[in-house]
Amino acid sequence: MNICQRDIVEIAFYTGNKPEPHPALVISKEDIFEAEGFFYAILLSTKNVFPEYTFEIAPEMINKPRNDRKGYAVCHMVQQFYPEDVITRTGASLKSETFNR
Repeated sequence: MNICQRDIVEIAFYTGNKPEPHPALVISKEDIFEAEGFFYAILLSTKNVFPEYTFEIAPEMINKPRNDRKGYAVCHMVQQFYPEDVITRTGASLKSETFNR
């Protein structure tokens, strides 16, 4: 399974005591994945609990959005994952101009 920067995947993210399925945005480049076999991703959420650490994501910022709700990239929730950690691939990705911001 090839994991690419800007992909949105569903993954078991540790947000408390146990892992729970959440969408996540892949932030590491493909070079890291190819060399090391892992990738870094940040949590995507519908809640804006810590506004100073979030970036709002509207549906028009996503290729193939799954719904019409806005969400947030929770930038301080960064974790390392392996391909086997991916529950599902959404087929969606963050548009490059949004990712670069």
